[in-house]
Amino acid sequence: MKKDRFVAGGIAGLIASVTCDIVGIIYKSLGWTDRTFNDYATIVLTNQIYSEKGIFGLILSMISHAAVCIIFGVVFAHLIMFTTSNYLYLKGLGYSLIIWLLLNTFGTLLNLPLFKNMPLNVAYSTLSTALIYGFMISLTLSIIDRKMNLL
Repeated sequence: MKKDRFVAGGIAGLIASVTCDIVGIIYKSLGWTDRTFNDYATIVLTNQIYSEKGIFGLILSMISHAAVCIIFGVVFAHLIMFTTSNYLYLKGLGYSLIIWLLLNTFGTLLNLPLFKNMPLNVAYSTLSTALIYGFMISLTLSIIDRKMNLL
C-alpha cells in the first residue's frame, strides 16, 4: 500500500474528532462543562454557537469540529516526518497541548465568545479533551503505521 501521510493524518484527525465529540458530550451531560469543542469550532469559524439550535445545528458544529481536527491531524502527520516515530504518544500529547494553548490564546486575544472569562472547570475539561485528541491521533497513526510503514 502506498504511503500517504495526508490521508493518514486526515483519518487520524477524524477519529480523534469523533472521540473528542463523544467525550465532550459526556462531560456536558455530567455537568462538568457548559460547552464542547464543537462550540469552539463554530465560534472560531462563524462566531456563532450552532449546537444549541437543534439537531441540524449540532450536525453543523460536529462537521466544523471534524474539519478543524482533520486539518490538525494532517499537520501532525507531516510534522512527524521531520522527527522519528519514537515517543509518538508524547509528541501527540505535546502537539495537542500546543494547539490548546494557541487556540485559547488567540480566542482570548480576538475577544471571541466562550474564550473570555473561561471558568476553571471548562478550562480543565477542554485541556483533558485536547490531550485525548493528541493521544488519539498518535494511536491512530501508530495503527496505520503498522499496516503501511508510514512513520
